[in-house]
Amino acid sequence: MKRLTLVLSLLLVSLLAAPPAFAGWMWSPQTGWVGATGAVKDTPEEQLVFAVAFFDRKDYHRAREEFKKLLKAYKNSRDASEAQYYVGRCEEEMGDYYKAFLAYRKTVQTYPSSKRFDEILEREYQIGNYFLSGKRRKLFGTAALIPARDKSIEIFQAIVDDGPFSEQGQLAQYKLGLAHLALKDYELSVSAFERLISRYPNSPLVDDARFRIAQASLQGTFKPEYDQAPTDQAVKELKVFLQENPKSEFASEASKRVKELIERRAQHEYQVGQFYEQRRHATSALLYYQTIVEQFAQTSWAAKAAERIQILQHKL
Repeated sequence: MKRLTLVLSLLLVSLLAAPPAFAGWMWSPQTGWVGATGAVKDTPEEQLVFAVAFFDRKDYHRAREEFKKLLKAYKNSRDASEAQYYVGRCEEEMGDYYKAFLAYRKTVQTYPSSKRFDEILEREYQIGNYFLSGKRRKLFGTAALIPARDKSIEIFQAIVDDGPFSEQGQLAQYKLGLAHLALKDYELSVSAFERLISRYPNSPLVDDARFRIAQASLQGTFKPEYDQAPTDQAVKELKVFLQENPKSEFASEASKRVKELIERRAQHEYQVGQFYEQRRHATSALLYYQTIVEQFAQTSWAAKAAERIQILQHKL
């Protein structure tokens, strides 16, 4: 009887000394509490602390799974936004930056009042810069062969949409223009820079945006026989840039490009005049030649236009 009492006493002591148990969880001094597959802590607070512990130990794979468990079991809890944020952190630490962006974006869209909002926009911005620099994204767990600048456009646009009046929103709008320019989407590049100028008129980036518009318009201007609206836009923006920034480091290049564009514009007028002259519409041809003499007198096409005017007037 005494032996039985002793055994029961020892059993009771061991039970009292052990940590409290959780359904589906096992504990050992070496690992602490470890859950079975799919098991989750009894409260979201406990699950968050448990997952963060793996993150702090740099076990990002396990941490990500534990954060996802919280999101599945307690998606409406106040800790869910923090878990979603940490999913992005895990992806970022593991080097899958595009997945990290997707997780961060989901955080601000699902939990717009998240305390991490500004930090997330900054992290997304840095990821956008990473892809804009020509880095490759992961595809099926390995690096893709093609640079992912198109992903930078997606990321910068998301920042502009989610935080238009944040510091990152202004910077992302500018980088959006640069990303389109890098991909030779000149029309979209111009639109992005123009939106920066109209939305953030006091931004220190406005002057550079004007120059970039001119740069994109120059590169996007086609042969003289085509629509000259991009050329006219480029000349306009370059002149504004030079007027407002005469001492800019870009001033010399901008002046040179103005002359190039005006020369091209005059060439366009001359070719249209030739078109009408070849079809024996002398009156129409004269209008274009006179435009060159009056508006583009400093170009090499002015003398040619003046010569054609004398010949046509003699015929008329």
